[in-house]
This record gives sequence, C-alpha cells and structure tokens, in this order.
Amino acid sequence: MEKVRYEEMLPHEIVSRRRKCPAAFVPLGGLEWHGEHLAVGNDALKAGELCKLAAAASGGFAMPPVWFGEPRTVALMEASHDEDERIAAGYCLPHANFTTKHFGIAERDQVEFYIRLIHHVLVQMNTLGFRAVVLLSGHYPLKRWADAAIRRFHRAKRFAGTRAYCGIEFHFHRPENRKIVGGDHAALWETSYLMYLRPDCVDMTVYHGRDDEELVGVRGQDPRGTASVETARRACKLIVKGMVATARQLIRQAR
Repeated sequence: MEKVRYEEMLPHEIVSRRRKCPAAFVPLGGLEWHGEHLAVGNDALKAGELCKLAAAASGGFAMPPVWFGEPRTVALMEASHDEDERIAAGYCLPHANFTTKHFGIAERDQVEFYIRLIHHVLVQMNTLGFRAVVLLSGHYPLKRWADAAIRRFHRAKRFAGTRAYCGIEFHFHRPENRKIVGGDHAALWETSYLMYLRPDCVDMTVYHGRDDEELVGVRGQDPRGTASVETARRACKLIVKGMVATARQLIRQAR
C-alpha cells in the first residue's frame, strides 16, 4: 500500500511524490466532548482520515493533524455549552476548569495564538515546497480563525507560490449534494463519519437501556438508530472528491 502520510516518508519518496502533486492536506481538530459514544479526538480523527483519502486520490500528502493550540474557553462544548455542568461531570472535573479565569489566558489572546499557529503551519508548508494547502477543519469554529491565518499568509508576496483554503465537510461538495453531505456535533453525521472512518473510536453500546435519556453534548439528530456507515460512505466519497478538486485549483492559482 502506498504511503500518503508525510511523516512516514523518506526524503526521496517525498521528492518523487511532490513532483507529481505538490499538495498538502492538513487536518485541524482538538480535544472536545462528543457525547459519551465518540472519542474526544473526533474532529481531528475524522479530518485526518479524510485527508489520507484525499492524499491517496490526488497523489498528494496527508500531513499530521494540528491537535493542540485551539481556544479552550470559547466555541468549545465544555466551555460554551455546558450550562447544567453535565459534560464536566462526565469528565469527573469541575466546570471551573473550562473558564478563562482558570485557564489564565484571555479569549482574544487564545484566538490570536491559534491564528498565528495556523499561519506558522502555512509558512512551513511553503518551505516544504507545497503549492497547495487544503485544511480540513473537523472542529467547525476553527475555520474562521484558519481563514484569518490564510488571509494573513496570502498577503505576503514571498509566499505567492503556495495557496491555501480551509473548509469543513460540507464545503467540499456541490450544492445539489447538500442532502448527502452534512455536519453536526456528535449527532447523526459525526457519528456516521466516525463509524465509517474510525469504527474503533465509536461505542453506541454505552446507551443500551437508556433509549429515553437525553444525550449530553449532542447537537443534531439523535444518532441512536439513525447513524450508519453507508451514510458516511456516500458523503465521504463526495468530500474527498471536492478536496482533491480544491487542491488542483489551488495549484493552478499558485505563482
């Protein structure tokens, strides 16, 4: 089986592959509550597997996921959507752990750090000879900060040889396929994606005998009895096709 992960390649393998397709697929995610049934690394796990598929389909490279550095007290289930503190209880941690006061870094500074981090990643991709960088944001709020980093990166003329784009799952398909590709938080869509991409990181049996219970930290259609591998298989095929098309477009735009 051909290698697609950059970190696993020898230098001569990188050079040979890059000459054919100088595109890097970069997964973005973090560590966040995704119900009791999904791994907390869902976002980067999902994005990482899709990047591998896109790299295999295009001849490009799947880069290591960016796991850390995202804001931890804003746009995060533990911090922003745990009014009843049931998520914190699920971790056996105090809810105060997910506040700015405890974290010790103002939200604006956390956001600026992440923007600078992604900008650094883009510069690194440029130094490694990539003409296209497709970032897949598994954690949806990260896109707006990645977009800010991309704008900053594109303004520098010395990096004109590399173009970048960041999207989430449903940015990589045609409008007519909107019923086939979707997204949510730990509900039907994300559960289906992980069932297909990383089944070892899903366990629906945690809800056996609890059919009437409200799910904690799940936003969207209840995945119990609705999520499926086939739902994700159809969606992922379109997502990967769109990621590859985006990479090829960015290569054409690079100078």
